[in-house]
Amino acid sequence: MVKRFVIVFFLLTQSVQADCKYYAEADVVNNEIINKKEHYTCKESENIFVQFITDEKYHHAFTMSFLFLLENL
Repeated sequence: MVKRFVIVFFLLTQSVQADCKYYAEADVVNNEIINKKEHYTCKESENIFVQFITDEKYHHAFTMSFLFLLENL
């Protein structure tokens, strides 16, 4: 039973997919780069299972669910 739980747990967790954008801008004076600015932004999209484990608002529900499963094993 524990083996099944571990296998299902790892199958349901997937890596976070992120939509990232990167761009840089700089000034060139006498063939030297000055005022270089790099911008890197990511928008992550998590599945509901990862959000349930990691988000603070689901902390109590996750803890109680985990304890319920341990008690019944």
